[in-house]
Amino acid sequence: MMDKSPLNTLTLEDWLESERHKLTGNLTPVTPETFAQWKKQRLDKKAAEIEAQTAKDATGRSMFESGDWKDEESSEEESDDEDAWNLDSLRKETERIREEKEKERLAKVHGIEIPPSNDAAIAQEAAG
Repeated sequence: MMDKSPLNTLTLEDWLESERHKLTGNLTPVTPETFAQWKKQRLDKKAAEIEAQTAKDATGRSMFESGDWKDEESSEEESDDEDAWNLDSLRKETERIREEKEKERLAKVHGIEIPPSNDAAIAQEAAG
């Protein structure tokens, strides 16, 4: 009796055809072009979801630990910052400015006029 059952005689192809005929509505046939379009949309959607999750999970600590915050531009800026904060040159510049101000003060006290240097002229213009 089991040998004559339609379940034993029904092949996979026949079953798929019967299921396909049960489908109704506006369906798109699968062609290489439609499949490629669907696959591209699916991958784009998946990439967008991963990017959104990454952005959601991105905290300051995780970015610091991963090292993603460093890039070539920031390393160039760091080298520029090192030059800007060179303490020896900063001390020399400060000492030079103090000496000029002291000379100006002494000249003023003794009534001698000293022509202002370029730095002093620029500072006076900025203050005025």
